[in-house]
Amino acid sequence: KLVALVVLVVGAAHAVAFGSEPPGTSAFFWSLLLPYAALAALAIRHFWNEGTLIERLTPRWGDLSIGVLAATLLLFASWLARGALAPNATPRRAWLYRIYLQLGDPEILQQSVILTVALLAIAIAEELVWRGLVLDVVAAKLGPRRGFVVATLLYATAILPTVYLLRDPIAGPNLLLVIAALGCGLVWSFLAGRAGRLAPVAISHMAFSYFSIVQFRWPGM
Repeated sequence: KLVALVVLVVGAAHAVAFGSEPPGTSAFFWSLLLPYAALAALAIRHFWNEGTLIERLTPRWGDLSIGVLAATLLLFASWLARGALAPNATPRRAWLYRIYLQLGDPEILQQSVILTVALLAIAIAEELVWRGLVLDVVAAKLGPRRGFVVATLLYATAILPTVYLLRDPIAGPNLLLVIAALGCGLVWSFLAGRAGRLAPVAISHMAFSYFSIVQFRWPGM
C-alpha cells in the first residue's frame, strides 16, 4: 500500500508539473517539490523506525567521488541516448524541445538561488523516496536483485504521465523521460544497494539533474 501510494502521488505530481500552463514557470518545480517533501518525510520516518537513519544518511569518505563519477557517466550516456532517440532533422527532436520548454529558461534557473535549491531538493527527496523507502520495501519482499529492478520499473511508471503530456503531434508519445528514468533508476538503485547509504546516490542525482537541466542542454535549447 505504501509503495502504491508513492507511485500514485508522484505520478499525479508529474501530471501537474508537466501539464502546468504556461510552461517554463516556477510552478513546475513547486509541483514536484511539495509532494516529494511529504513523501521524503515518510521515508525518514521509515529509516527511524528501522533504526537505520544515521547509517543511511551519514556521508562517508569517497561518497563525493562516487557520486560525481556516476553522474559523469550518466551525463555522457544521456547525450548518446538523446542523439540516438531524438536525432537532428527528425520529428522526434521535438521531444527534447517540449521537455526543455516545460523546464524553463536555463539562465533564469542559474540566476535564481531559490529555484536551484528547489531543483537540488527534488533530487535529494527522490533518492530518499525511491532508493530509500521504495527500494527497502520492495527488496524486503522480493530480494535485493529483483527489488532494485522492480523499484526502477515503479520509478519509471510514476513518470508515465509525461509520455502523453509531452507528446508531439508528429513524433507522437514522448518516451524520453521514461527511458531516462529506467536507465538512471537502474544505476542509482544498484549504487544504493551496493553502498548501503544514500549520500553518493543523492550527489549523483543532484549533479546529473543540475547539469542536464541548467548547464549541458542540447545545443540551441
